[in-house]
Amino acid sequence: MDRFRFCGDLDCPDWVLAEISTLARMSSVKMKLLCVQVIKDLLDEGIDYDKVSKLTSDAKFESGDIKASIAVLSFILSSAAKHDVDSDSLSSELQQLGLPKEHTTGLCKSYEDKHSKKIETQSRAFTEV
Repeated sequence: MDRFRFCGDLDCPDWVLAEISTLARMSSVKMKLLCVQVIKDLLDEGIDYDKVSKLTSDAKFESGDIKASIAVLSFILSSAAKHDVDSDSLSSELQQLGLPKEHTTGLCKSYEDKHSKKIETQSRAFTEV
C-alpha cells in the first residue's frame, strides 16, 4: 500500500481515488479555476456556485459531481497544507493517483500561490474544532 504525504503518510482514502477520475473529466484550465473557488471557500471568503456551475458545465457534471469535486479539492488542498507538503511532492503524489500532469500543475500552482500558509492556518483551526 502506498502512503501519501498529503494524506498524513497514510493510504489515500477510496473516495478521493474515485473522485480523481471525475476531476480528470474537466479541462485543466477549468480545474485550476475551480481550485481558486475552493481555496476561497477554505479561507472563508465564500464560493461562487454560479461560477462553479459554469466551470463544470462543459464536463457535463451533475450536481453530485460538482459537490464531489469541491469536496475532493477541499480535502487535497487543506490536507496538503496541514501536512506541510510542498507543491512538487503534491504534484507527484496526485499523478501517482491518476490525475493528469496538466491538472496537477494547475492545482499545485493554485496551492502555491500565496494561499498555502493561509489554507494551513484555516485547516488547523478547522481540525481543532
